[in-house]
Amino acid sequence: MTANHVSINPLIALRVVEQAPDALILVDTAGLIVYANNAVATLFGYRQAELIGCSIECLVPERLRGGHARYRDGFNATPAAREMGARKVALSAVRRDGTEFPTEIRLAPIYEAGQLLVVAAVRDISERSLITEELRAARLEADGANRAKSRFLATASHDLRQPLQTLQLLTAALGRQVEGPATEIIERQQHALQSMADLLNTLLDISKLESGTVTPTLEDVSVGDMLAEIRQQSEQIAAARGLVLTITAGSEFLRTDRVLLRQLIQNLLTNALKYTRVGGVSIRTVRTATHLNIEVTDTGVGIAPDQTERIFDEYYRMERPGAGRRGSGLGLNIVRQISRLLGYGVEVESELGRGTTFRLAIPQDRLVEAGMRTAVVPANRSADAEAELLKPSVLVIEDDDAVRGALELILKLNDYPVRVAATAEAAEKLFAREGPDIDLVVTDFHLNGPDNGLQVLDRLRLAAGRDLPAVVLSGDTSPILRHAGQLSRVQLLRKPVEARHLIRTLEQLFGREEPTGSGP
Repeated sequence: MTANHVSINPLIALRVVEQAPDALILVDTAGLIVYANNAVATLFGYRQAELIGCSIECLVPERLRGGHARYRDGFNATPAAREMGARKVALSAVRRDGTEFPTEIRLAPIYEAGQLLVVAAVRDISERSLITEELRAARLEADGANRAKSRFLATASHDLRQPLQTLQLLTAALGRQVEGPATEIIERQQHALQSMADLLNTLLDISKLESGTVTPTLEDVSVGDMLAEIRQQSEQIAAARGLVLTITAGSEFLRTDRVLLRQLIQNLLTNALKYTRVGGVSIRTVRTATHLNIEVTDTGVGIAPDQTERIFDEYYRMERPGAGRRGSGLGLNIVRQISRLLGYGVEVESELGRGTTFRLAIPQDRLVEAGMRTAVVPANRSADAEAELLKPSVLVIEDDDAVRGALELILKLNDYPVRVAATAEAAEKLFAREGPDIDLVVTDFHLNGPDNGLQVLDRLRLAAGRDLPAVVLSGDTSPILRHAGQLSRVQLLRKPVEARHLIRTLEQLFGREEPTGSGP
């Protein structure tokens, strides 16, 4: 015996068992109760003496007694400590008054004079089960809310993009007919509309970013050109606030998603302008041995050290000295989600009263070498092949009057012969009459009626007996659209699409432009 060892009187040990918070029952191999502590009486409503000699099945609901007896026989055959109920199988017990309650049970074999006895610790888990049910109900309600949100986003995606698509196309058409100083105004308006379109796309996709269902569309992107577009869009905003916007970039190209990267940088710039009152904001690119860094630096109020880890949280609005509470709290959260999706790192350096630098760290392997870029250049054409320069005839299928009219206008301004149809039925009737004269199809994916644009295109191709080249326009992200781009001579463009992008795509489909492979 060691100096610290304390010997426990058997009577004290018995009192501990008697007053244990869990119901403790001792049962023999015949299933008869040989001992029950005070908690058993409290839990089941019996006096302890009433239970001695009774079958353990009296504490089991009648409908479950047959199965319990078989289980008891199995335990006697292979006795070992084990747990029942809760995380294993849902169990129920019954009180003297007939009320049932969910329970969990722990079993352990003991031997007395060579005879097997079983100790059962019984616990009422009614409160835990109630919480579990409430959590399950809350989860079902949340799932229902998410489904409703998804339906809303799908509707909003389509309904909001339609007027924005009309504005972009009409602005592009207006730009074809004005000259002089007004041209710059039109260009700025086009950039503003494109920025609005990009923002709309990102906001409508925020739930998909969170669920991990957004797939980046990769292309070769000039960082310098993108930053120049951002500067043109934002320099007047900075000037209106008395700030200087400086952007310096190299000639690097990235293999990335153009819209997501632009939204990421634009959010960082917007955040910097929001919290800068004096001085300015600069964006620059810095090459290291392992990364291309895009740094957005401001001379603003800075970020307190205790807020640095929280600024990327959803709906968290920074409380900066002299800046108050501004914004919705989504801008930097979107930055974090997009950067994770694209595989970029985001670092923050800040000093109160002196400013902040956000550093976007893009891995070196995302850079595209000059000889590996995919470019689009005009195909070589003989000067006297005027017949080949005739623009292809386009059939536009669009159920929205404004979008259909804008598409017709911008195509005519680009010298395309155009035919239009508002429904699938009208398109097929028109094609039955003039099919041989139609070279390209531009169709909305969502059309009024049972069929979508891809189904209509399939029938037009069957009638024509050829793979009629087509552009499918949609603001939706339905799974079926993921396969549209894999179809022969079909290009999927997301609404709202820029007019110049639409025209360039038509030219590619009809062979006016050809992608070039790797250079020497």
